[in-house]
Amino acid sequence: MLAVKISTLSEWNQIFDERMNPVILPDGRGKATKVTAGIVRGIVEAARELKGKGRRLRIKSFTKELQTEQKIVLSAKKVTEILIANGLYKAITRKRRPRFYQRLRQSIPNGLISADGSEFTVWIDGVQYKFNLELCVDVESFYHGAFSVSDTETTEELIKVIEEYKELCGPPLGLVCDCGSGNLSDRAMDYLKRNDIEILPAGPGNPKGNGTSEGAFSEMKKVIGVINLKTSSPRELAKVILEKIVSIYIIMRNRLARIGDKKSPQETIKTPMSEEQRRHEKARQKNLKKKQEDQSRQAKLDRIDWIINYHGLLVDKETLNRAQKAIVTYDLEAIAKSEEAFITAIRRNQERCNLAYFFGILRRIQQEIDDSKYEKYCREHYNYQQILERENEIQKAEQNVTTVEDVVAMLGSVVNCGFREIKEVAIKRTKRMIGNLKKQYRYEGVLKRKIVDSLRKLTELNITQ
Repeated sequence: MLAVKISTLSEWNQIFDERMNPVILPDGRGKATKVTAGIVRGIVEAARELKGKGRRLRIKSFTKELQTEQKIVLSAKKVTEILIANGLYKAITRKRRPRFYQRLRQSIPNGLISADGSEFTVWIDGVQYKFNLELCVDVESFYHGAFSVSDTETTEELIKVIEEYKELCGPPLGLVCDCGSGNLSDRAMDYLKRNDIEILPAGPGNPKGNGTSEGAFSEMKKVIGVINLKTSSPRELAKVILEKIVSIYIIMRNRLARIGDKKSPQETIKTPMSEEQRRHEKARQKNLKKKQEDQSRQAKLDRIDWIINYHGLLVDKETLNRAQKAIVTYDLEAIAKSEEAFITAIRRNQERCNLAYFFGILRRIQQEIDDSKYEKYCREHYNYQQILERENEIQKAEQNVTTVEDVVAMLGSVVNCGFREIKEVAIKRTKRMIGNLKKQYRYEGVLKRKIVDSLRKLTELNITQ
């Protein structure tokens, strides 16, 4: 029996007819309606009518009603901004903080590796033995390079797998890992610095790196399953068996290409790369680290240090690190307002004097600032009165635009005028009009030809004039 999801069958039912011929659907991309004062007025009136009936304003259904009933083709985002600008919808921004994730997949193999450890369990005669498996994976090709089985995740294991990886594939350019103490110890940092390996931030507060090693561990555990052996040999046998199983898995995994890739990891990792490509990738990784450095970062870190010292908050090292990683993602304006609100709050109740309460205030104030900025943007662009004023200004400007016919008519009045003073004023005005016309044309020859053609149409002037 074919196992097909109901959602897939429903989608097929919409894009195929009874004879399984594809239904041609009109493509409306790039054909959205231009926002005018009339369109804004129609949307506002429709929204007010809907609210007057006591119905809730749902953006997706309301956008479809506008398309079917009033032939107003706009995106749901644009309709939302128009409603916000005219006070019919509340501005809500969804900005995740801290923003840690970034794209780290490099363009050349062996440019960036991911190292991480995961716990594996082996059962021997009903006794549970736990091991840490340290794994090193190439981010671009998903090539499983080196591994090591130990009791715990330590700096020695990290250095060991990187050294084994270097023997197999050569020295990498960068490393991405989680924020564990073993990966970021002084010894690990010294080793990476000596070997010219850049450690890249997959996310300062993301304990799971960029997902490369985690995906490898997930697939590996699915393939291996539960290891349950019954024998008189204890722990050492369990370790040997686990090492053998992982070795087999890595060999087989490197022969299979990932979905969407044409080459297998084993073929990709052997692709020859020039020294220029490696230098370019090294420079790209260094620029990536520089982009992470915010100019106001130090000022924000100083603010959180001042709060802790001024209020005498007792925090351990891990709590301080989390606070520093979180504070840099907020605006200085929000931090300043939060400090004032925090001082007011602890004056009323001293039990509120802790970092958790401060960050709760900070999240609320930052959300209010983001919402107000978004609402201001919507009002500046889609408020009905402002759009109406802009359209009136454009119409007035179009009415005041100088045309060739205006210049020719002014020249005709100059020729027929008998007063010298009036003629001089008219000539000066004609020169200004011609100057404005020159700005509208790229080539003066085209303008001269149009003026001559318009002069030929004048019937009230003789040849001499």
